[in-house]
Amino acid sequence: MLFLWKSARTARAFVVSSRRGNGTYALDWPAVRARPGRTPRGAAKAVARLRVAQRMTMGFLDPVEDALFTAAALRDLGFPVTFHLGREKAPLVAPGGFYAWVQHGDEVLTTSLPVREEYTEVLRVGGVTAS
Repeated sequence: MLFLWKSARTARAFVVSSRRGNGTYALDWPAVRARPGRTPRGAAKAVARLRVAQRMTMGFLDPVEDALFTAAALRDLGFPVTFHLGREKAPLVAPGGFYAWVQHGDEVLTTSLPVREEYTEVLRVGGVTAS
């Protein structure tokens, strides 16, 4: 459990340091060293615990910062997750919005929305970058 809180603190620092004053982000993703046994199921369990840590350390975040926090924490825990940013395919009201989520392989971890059907992926970052 201590590893989870350490990773939550690392993720908080990542999100805060990534923010820019004009509403943009400068993302300098740390490398992840995949650890044996880091399965999508294990990542999904970790997400539930990270939600509690996130609320306690940062409060409720918008979907982009939520995904940034979760991806950074999971990567710190050794899960080879990817961060995804998507643009609505058919917005109800123009202009279309953006949404972010985290995946482990093909499994979406941070939302139950059908993001791959409703959003066009415009950015993907992550996976294993170091061994």
